[in-house]
Amino acid sequence: MLSIKGFTKHYKNFQIEDVSFEVPDGMVVGLIGENGAGKSTIIKSVLGAVRPDCGQILFNGAEIRKAGKGERQKISFVLDDTGLPMELNLVMLDNVLSCIYDKWDCAKFRSLTQNFALPDKKPIKEFSKGMKMKAAIAVALSYDSKLLILDEPTSGLDPVVRDDILEMIYNYNKDGNRSVLLSSHITSDLEKICDYIVYIHEGRIIFNEEKDELLNKYAIYSIDERQLRELEQGAPVRVLRREYGMEVLAKKDKMPQDFEYKPVTLDDIMLFYSKGEEVC
Repeated sequence: MLSIKGFTKHYKNFQIEDVSFEVPDGMVVGLIGENGAGKSTIIKSVLGAVRPDCGQILFNGAEIRKAGKGERQKISFVLDDTGLPMELNLVMLDNVLSCIYDKWDCAKFRSLTQNFALPDKKPIKEFSKGMKMKAAIAVALSYDSKLLILDEPTSGLDPVVRDDILEMIYNYNKDGNRSVLLSSHITSDLEKICDYIVYIHEGRIIFNEEKDELLNKYAIYSIDERQLRELEQGAPVRVLRREYGMEVLAKKDKMPQDFEYKPVTLDDIMLFYSKGEEVC
C-alpha cells in the first residue's frame, strides 16, 4: 500500500537518514519514537507537505509526488491539530467537503457524527479536544480512501475517547482492503491495534518488526555486573544503570532459562534505547 525507500532529510541540527519501511495491504503499522525523532517529518512527506532530500515514497507502486487528485484522495489523514475550519459547524463542513472530494459520502459523515454524539449546529471551535478529534476522524472516514494516516490522534484524550478512536480505526481496517499508518506516543494504544511497529530513534530506524514477535523477543532482567559479563554475546541489548541496581533489555532466547524476567512493553524498549547504554 505504502512503501518508503531510503527516505533522507537534512535540517540544520537534525538528519533523517535512509529510512525504509512499508505499510502492507490490510495492516496497521505503528510509528514510534521520541519527540524530534522524525515521525512527523515522514508523515508530512507522505502528505506532500515536506519534500525529502533523497529516497522514494510509493503509493500502490507509484511515486506519490506524481499522483493526481483521484489517487491522492485515496489517502485520508488526521493530524494532531485536526486542521478543521473552526468557524464552520458540521452541516456547513459537510457541504464544503462534498464539493472537494470526488467520492464524499454525506450519509456516512452524518451517521458517524451522530454516532459520536457531535452537535450539528455548534461551531467546531466550541468543541472539546476529543470532539474535534472525532470530527476529524469522521471526515477521514467519509470518503473512499485506502490508506489512513494518523499523527497523534489520541494525545491528551481520556481513556474512553481514546478507546472510541481505536475502535474507529479497527472498523476502517477490518475488511483487509485498507491500511493504516499510526504515529503515537501512547504506546499502549499501539499495542492494542498494530500489526507492525517501526521505531525511529534520532532519525534512524532501530527496528521494523511484527508487534507480537517484537514483544515476545525481548524481556527485562535485573542482574549484576558479573552476570552481565558472563552472558552469551548478543543476549543483552541495552543496559540501564540506576542507583538501586542495573536492568538489562535482552533477547529471551539467548538468556539463561533460570533467570527471572519482566515482560517488555513498547515504552520499555523506547526507554532502554533512549537512556540505556549499548552492550558491546
